[in-house]
Order: sequence, then C-alpha cells, then structure tokens
Amino acid sequence: MTKARATQAERDEHVRAWEASGSSSRAYAARAGINANTLVSWRWQQRGRARAKKARPPRRVEFIELARTSGADEVDRTIELRVTDIAVRIPDGFEPETLRRVLAVLSEVRP
Repeated sequence: MTKARATQAERDEHVRAWEASGSSSRAYAARAGINANTLVSWRWQQRGRARAKKARPPRRVEFIELARTSGADEVDRTIELRVTDIAVRIPDGFEPETLRRVLAVLSEVRP
C-alpha cells in the first residue's frame, strides 16, 4: 500500500514545524513519519517559491511611433533599443550573433 502524497499545505506545515522545533531534519522526520531527504527538499522548494515572489517584476517595455522627417532622402535603417539609461544602436546588416552577445551582457547589468 502506498502513502498518499502530501498536499502543499501539509508540506509547508511540516517545514514550519520542523524549523520551529529546532530539531535536525532526521529527528523531526522520524517523529513525523516522513523521509528526512523529502523534508529538506520541501524546504528547498519553499525557499525557491519565496525567492521567486521577491524577484523583480519585469521591466516595462514601451514602443514609440517613429515619423519620417521631411526632406530625408536617405532612409536610416538603424534600430535603437533603449532599456532604462542604456541605449544600443543596431545598424542595418548587423550580425545576429553579435547582437546576442551584446544582449547577454546587458541582461547581466542591473541598474
């Protein structure tokens, strides 16, 4: 006969009770009739959910309408990408791999 899976509420309660008890994971798990490794895994998952809630919200992206200026004979095919105070100008005919590398670096920069 197999045991029923613990609900998320039951898992969270076990983690809370274990941390409040001051016992080791093995001691608490033995008293509660659960596997100590499972208990530690539940705490790890709970902390991951808490970190995800605290994560920064995605940055707001805005689009602006571009208008052609009168008298412009040559079309400027440069794309300008602005994120907060960072601007990247991408000329026509750029190498996609170069742009990927630039964006990878920018994704690591947190203003």
